Amino acid sequence: MDKHYLSPLFEPQSIAVFAGMAGTAGMVGTTESAGDTEHPLPHARILMDALRAQRFTGNLVFLDIHTTGTLADLAQTRADLAIIALPPAEAIEALEVAGRIKCRAALVIGSGTPADVAAEMHRVARRHGMHLLGPNSMGFQRPRSGLNASVAGPLTTAGPLALISQSGALTASILDWASLNAVGFSTVVSLGPNTAVDIAQVLDYLASDQHTHSIVVYMEGISSARRFMSALRAAANAKPVVVLKAGRKQAGNRAAQTHSGAIVGSDDVFDAALRRAGAVRVRSFVELFSAAKCLASRYRPVGKRLAIVTNGGGPGVLAADWVSEIE
Repeated sequence: MDKHYLSPLFEPQSIAVFAGMAGTAGMVGTTESAGDTEHPLPHARILMDALRAQRFTGNLVFLDIHTTGTLADLAQTRADLAIIALPPAEAIEALEVAGRIKCRAALVIGSGTPADVAAEMHRVARRHGMHLLGPNSMGFQRPRSGLNASVAGPLTTAGPLALISQSGALTASILDWASLNAVGFSTVVSLGPNTAVDIAQVLDYLASDQHTHSIVVYMEGISSARRFMSALRAAANAKPVVVLKAGRKQAGNRAAQTHSGAIVGSDDVFDAALRRAGAVRVRSFVELFSAAKCLASRYRPVGKRLAIVTNGGGPGVLAADWVSEIE
């Protein structure tokens, strides 16, 4: 079976890290400049601590864009994935270096990268044929591989549930909740705005991921409705997909556009599209957490038969009404 085109991103055999401080075996060159990279950004320190907290099963090397090594030395370094946690200008330089060492995917972690700088990163990635997650991303986690390429907290427990989120803060909140409720994940992806790898592509990857049995999505908007619906239909046909979408009302719609920069569109149209694709929509985090808890369980309902057990008549009537609405 052919590997998915995002395998270098989510299943790397080797990783090159550009976080402002090289210092492990296998590094090409040594720090030459005493610029900003001698003092890593806060999220860079968090990233390095996260990567070193558990044993990644592949090869992990820390590089610096300011090196004394030769181009021949650099050419000997190979990596599937480049993880970059540098100021925007230096992140562009790191992407160029990643392209030269034939990285097939790149992750740019951070926040506050302007749209024009993000567009330049996209151009560099396209020129070198790299799939780019970020900038302004909190990264991703792959617990089965021991890979915590994120600043969203400790590596979560392995499980059958996948999470895709357009909000870094909500990603961290969901992981905090999961750790207290014994919910494990196969994959956690915090996209953020300005990313080249989008929800549609991640859904396409997870649809065929053997370790993912169900998918939970928090989203604020999409950049390409056609690609998103195609990927959502394929994923929902293969496994359960639950979606929590923000921006349902006018005020939330405006806030979502400001936050993620994505197209939000009519909520009624979106709701109908989700139903047609076979995905389940929830309206609150309480419902999302409940769905996640159920999907993370090894027990799955068979068929559409439902028993309602209650200690009063009123709750039973309300439950029956709700069942009638979703049939």
